[in-house]
Amino acid sequence: MTRNTRVFSHCGSRIFEISGDEQGGYRLQEFARKYDAEEEVTYEIKVMSNLGGLFGDFDTALKEAERLAQQ
Repeated sequence: MTRNTRVFSHCGSRIFEISGDEQGGYRLQEFARKYDAEEEVTYEIKVMSNLGGLFGDFDTALKEAERLAQQ
């Protein structure tokens, strides 16, 4: 069973998503939350960054996401 979890930065503009894969590993993806004043809508864009590759267990991936959210 895979878990998808999101960790938000203090300001809420950075989001780190932990997603499981079929082999039992976990990956981190970063998203940035932006507000478009003209359209009056908030949207998320995927940030193309290397967040440490594949993690062997959920707890390790979660700790890394929390660390990144603190920065």
